Amino acid sequence: MAGLRVPNAASGQGPGGRRRSWAELLAGRLKRQKYNPERAQKLKDSAVRLLRSHQDLTALLLEVEGPPCKKLSLSKLIDCDSSEACANHSSSFIGSALQDQASRLGVPVGVLSAGMVASSVGQVCTAAAETSHPVLLTVEQRKKLSSLLEFAQYLLAHSMFSRLSFCQELWKIQNSLLLEVVWHLHVQGIVSLEELLESHPDMRAVGAWLFRNLCCLCEQIEASCQHADVARAMLSDFVQMFVLRGFQRNSDLRRTVEPEKMPQVAVDVLQRMLIFALDALAAGVQEESSTHKTVRASAAHS
Repeated sequence: MAGLRVPNAASGQGPGGRRRSWAELLAGRLKRQKYNPERAQKLKDSAVRLLRSHQDLTALLLEVEGPPCKKLSLSKLIDCDSSEACANHSSSFIGSALQDQASRLGVPVGVLSAGMVASSVGQVCTAAAETSHPVLLTVEQRKKLSSLLEFAQYLLAHSMFSRLSFCQELWKIQNSLLLEVVWHLHVQGIVSLEELLESHPDMRAVGAWLFRNLCCLCEQIEASCQHADVARAMLSDFVQMFVLRGFQRNSDLRRTVEPEKMPQVAVDVLQRMLIFALDALAAGVQEESSTHKTVRASAAHS
């Protein structure tokens, strides 16, 4: 028995008696396997599903590579000085790290980056939810969001960002998603309001969500809050958008996957606002009440 020798290939030893790592052994096995496009696509789809279903994306990345992948955290970029040099350096560095990590995970970099940005947007929204304004950001949170959206624009410019995946990830945090964040995403060209609404599976639910948030926005305007100018600009943009899209003829609509969704939501929101105003008038609401302020603000911007 002592005279028996196990071949190098079976023992995991390479030339010179050096023991080969698991990575080297697996790499050798992969080289011997014939490439199967269908199987490769299934593996990629499975990896994307795993990525989208994982609640803590940072933890998932740490499982894949260990502590070094903390470099993918966007916190430093968000808190970075707004100087262009700093922003460009951070964006290119994190963008490169995202490409490396996407390659290791076997998923498109656009899907991974969309998940990272959406996760950071969620953190900004969660921090804002602790304030007294349920639809508006504070000055500090607005600054952080601005840095984050600059990075998203960098990713878009370099074809490293999936708008559809980003929209789908945002709806996962719908309960904490702020209307002002949605407005900034639209105004700065990250994702339009139409793209975001089209990606929601339930048009009635998203119409109700928009209506609730618009009512809160109207209350903030009438309360003469610190950010009333931002709130007025938001309300004006949203109402104008809903009127234009809600009353456009079908032949005038820009063709999308399901072009009827945006007009459907627009009409639904406008109807809810009209019914709310009529019910308030019929009930004879007291002047200066929250309902009266909401009706007054919506009427002023309609």
